[in-house]
Amino acid sequence: MHSTRLKLRDISRAAAIVIALAAGVPGQAWAQSNATSTIFGEVSAPAGATVVLENLATGVQRSLTPDTSGRYVANSMPPGRYAVRVLRAGSVEASQEVEALIGAGAEANFGPASAAGPVGQEQTVVVKASRNPIDVSNTNNGVIFTAKELKALPVGNDVASIVQLTPGVARGTNSVYGNAPSIGGSGQSENAFYVNGFPITNLLTQVGASELPFGAISNLQVLSGGYGSEFGRSTGGVINITTKSGGNKVEFGGKVSIIPRSLKGTTENRYYPNTGANPETDGTLKYWNRDNGSTSKVVGLYGSGPLIKNKLFAFVALEQTRTDGGAVAGARDDLVDKVLPNGWRESKSKVDRMMAKLDYNLTDDHHFEYTKLYDRTTTDSQSYGFDYATLKRNNVPGGGSETTINCCGSSAAPGANVDIFKYTGYLTDNLTVTAMMGQSRTSHRRTPEGYNPLLAQTSSNESTQVPGLTYTNPQTVTGTLVDPSSEDRQKAKRLDLEYKLGKHSLRGGIDRIDVESKVGLSLAGGYRWKYQKVKDATLLINGAFETPAQGNGYGKDGYYVSKELNANLARPTSVQSAQYIQDHYQVTERVLLDLGLRREQFTNYSTDGVAFISQRNMIAPRVGATWDYLGDGTLKFFANGGRYHLPVPSNLSSNMASPFLATSEMFTYTGVDPVTGAPTGLHAISKPYSANNAYGQSRDAREVTAVGLKPLSQDEFSLGFERALSKKLVVGASFLYRKLNDTNDDTCDERPLQAWATRNGVDTGKWSGFQCAIINPGRDNSLMVDFDDGKGLRRVDISAAEWGNPLPSRTYRALNMFIEHPYTNGWYGKLTYTLSGLKGNMEGQTDSIGGGDVGLTVSDDHKELMYNAYGYLPGDHRHAFKAYGFMQVIPDVMVGANLSLTSGAPRNCIGALPDELKFENNYGDSYFYCNGKPAPRGSQGRLPWQAQLDMNVAYTPSAIKGLSLKVDVFNVFNSQTVTRYTETREDHGAISRNYLQVDGRTAPRSVRFTAEYTY
Repeated sequence: MHSTRLKLRDISRAAAIVIALAAGVPGQAWAQSNATSTIFGEVSAPAGATVVLENLATGVQRSLTPDTSGRYVANSMPPGRYAVRVLRAGSVEASQEVEALIGAGAEANFGPASAAGPVGQEQTVVVKASRNPIDVSNTNNGVIFTAKELKALPVGNDVASIVQLTPGVARGTNSVYGNAPSIGGSGQSENAFYVNGFPITNLLTQVGASELPFGAISNLQVLSGGYGSEFGRSTGGVINITTKSGGNKVEFGGKVSIIPRSLKGTTENRYYPNTGANPETDGTLKYWNRDNGSTSKVVGLYGSGPLIKNKLFAFVALEQTRTDGGAVAGARDDLVDKVLPNGWRESKSKVDRMMAKLDYNLTDDHHFEYTKLYDRTTTDSQSYGFDYATLKRNNVPGGGSETTINCCGSSAAPGANVDIFKYTGYLTDNLTVTAMMGQSRTSHRRTPEGYNPLLAQTSSNESTQVPGLTYTNPQTVTGTLVDPSSEDRQKAKRLDLEYKLGKHSLRGGIDRIDVESKVGLSLAGGYRWKYQKVKDATLLINGAFETPAQGNGYGKDGYYVSKELNANLARPTSVQSAQYIQDHYQVTERVLLDLGLRREQFTNYSTDGVAFISQRNMIAPRVGATWDYLGDGTLKFFANGGRYHLPVPSNLSSNMASPFLATSEMFTYTGVDPVTGAPTGLHAISKPYSANNAYGQSRDAREVTAVGLKPLSQDEFSLGFERALSKKLVVGASFLYRKLNDTNDDTCDERPLQAWATRNGVDTGKWSGFQCAIINPGRDNSLMVDFDDGKGLRRVDISAAEWGNPLPSRTYRALNMFIEHPYTNGWYGKLTYTLSGLKGNMEGQTDSIGGGDVGLTVSDDHKELMYNAYGYLPGDHRHAFKAYGFMQVIPDVMVGANLSLTSGAPRNCIGALPDELKFENNYGDSYFYCNGKPAPRGSQGRLPWQAQLDMNVAYTPSAIKGLSLKVDVFNVFNSQTVTRYTETREDHGAISRNYLQVDGRTAPRSVRFTAEYTY
């Protein structure tokens, strides 16, 4: 098994890398980590000067000595507001305030001094200070949102809604993956999320992340490309969040928010489309949605302050959201207006979130912090009848009541219980060390109402029951349930060193993430008693060692019972580790090179602890550059390029390498327990038997993946500029190009293996068939296969031509432009426009057409699925306008707006293969063919443009300090635009009555009222 320790030799290796690359001459360089900021600048007269940075919230200070050219830089600073002071001979010579943001640089320059004051009196030195409107200290493509901006903007109180404000970000193409965003043309599982430097991405699927109380967010950074070598495990975007911290000022407050059902727009009904081929259904009602709705209420509390002034600080935020709603849960059944017993579903959900942070400054140079996150969603639901004749629900409970807790790795509510420990040490002006470790745990539960986990299921009917005996089935739940022990656990460790030497600012480090999951289904109650009867009790039943007549009780009459077990609980684990080095090299005063190299290792283990995916020594170079063209921070040119890798999520191993148990053990019996329904007086006539040899064992790990499987990787290149036309107006543009190199996907095509066996004289007469394996599509792949001929596993080499699948293709090109008015004169505004194209033959790890599990798309199951698959992908939105801002219209009133205008995605037509291409076990109506003719991907036109305007108004009465009353209106014009159609045209040779049915719309208008008070 793998080790879980961050070894001492790895730590020393990281330190050696940093020191070995340290070289250069005097100059300026800086670096930002994924959870901190940098403050830098220049003092015109450095001789005898000291620069002191004071955190205005905590009073913590850091002193620096400018170099001989007057430059200074402070790395790894916690985001916040700082007073930057120049001291000379113990007196303050000049001072200014800066706001340091996550992953960015804050510049504070101190120009030449001038004298003031009457002659003959002591003179006061006045220093001219300048602040640059553009950050020239990094090469990342990203946007940063502060707590102040998030409070002022009309935006949903979740991370995904904030991310949508960023250029190049689109809403996910498949609702199966929740509201997880697509960033820069990537799939919904290709993003990385961090809180205070700790990874919070959904452990099981890599889709989405756990959340924290909205008011606990201090900074949120969205990196949509060009991020340095310290970042990995993402080919989409990186979302960095830093939380608020306590300070010397005692503060507490709370908020109450409500989104009432009565003020929501009416949800559009769903009708059968007019296909022209189904007159009995065309244009008729399918789902009555007009009564769907919900009410959400949010209560939040927070408090912060010093436990020891200037030393120990605390911040705590608590938030609970309760949502009560109801919606139709069934379509008209066979076009008959009758009562659906489970046609209406009422739900009550409760989301509890907590964030607590302790900051301890042992000295000004040694900082410790602890962060606690808790995120848990509980949903109680109950089904009722719905009458399509009257279009009303009734009060008769159906059979669909249950409670779920963070169920099943859902991206909408993955949940978390997180502990993060971090140390930052400013060992010298030039050497900084940060160390972090943490762990998280997520539980998954699904419990139907009345479910007794200790009560087995029973199954019988009149023909299998002994006359005169009473058969009961008190277990109200049948089938399988999420196993009650399902959970995900993660341990993460990270060490970073920063060293400044002349023109070089070197940053190196190592990290490691260990993931353990328990996931799967098992029979409700643990097992099932299935009562059966045979006509001739003297004949041996398949799998039995005795006939029923040789048993006892009612066996002589042919009655027997089987104890059935069915479960596929997997315990997959994975290890993701990396080492990186980054050199921020200040070539000249105006030119900065960002040179990075990342080495990664991804290993996935089966339930038995055997590595079935081992991707080693993945080298990812990163190069970036910025050019402060005018030398005053008003015009910046930048460029970057690099390679990025993505690991395989744990859920893949739970599907491909999990044990499967499906056995029956037969007994004769003498009676039935009238309370539990279980048989009594048992006599075994068989051992546990499985027709499919499923006795709880896993597949041989060597059969699951291709030999030498390459990881999913992507290359990207970007360049751009930013120009401050004045302190009130900044413009910019950038171009981003991304190209997918390889991906991992499953194939289930047995034909190439059968052909190989035929060529090599292998007897496949006893072979049960191919159970799918993970390959690199479009490449030569070698599999280990056991053909059940007594010779065990053998290597089977299949060429790319024999598989027939094309190389994966996904290219994203985007031109992003913006114009921004920084917050001055009482208002802030930003307008962005993105012109982009997303084209290829696959979307990545996720698939909006086939849906299903991450990393197991339908696309490459066999070659015919990829015929005509090249074209504009579902995430392609050619034009996207985004505008947001806020204005202080009068001292007590602020208004805000958020506008999104996006062109529609391409449409497809899916159908059956032409007769000449059909083969045994093909996937029916699942191909890019319609009416027997090719229908290339994205060739069927476009969805309509999506337009949404959100607005708010906030009132902060000066008479009641600390009180804020706000109204947010989302989707002001209630434009419920179509976001998805049913694209399958054919149904067993006929035109489907559901072809081009509306499957998704933008959410109707809603109104949120919020009252907040801070003391």
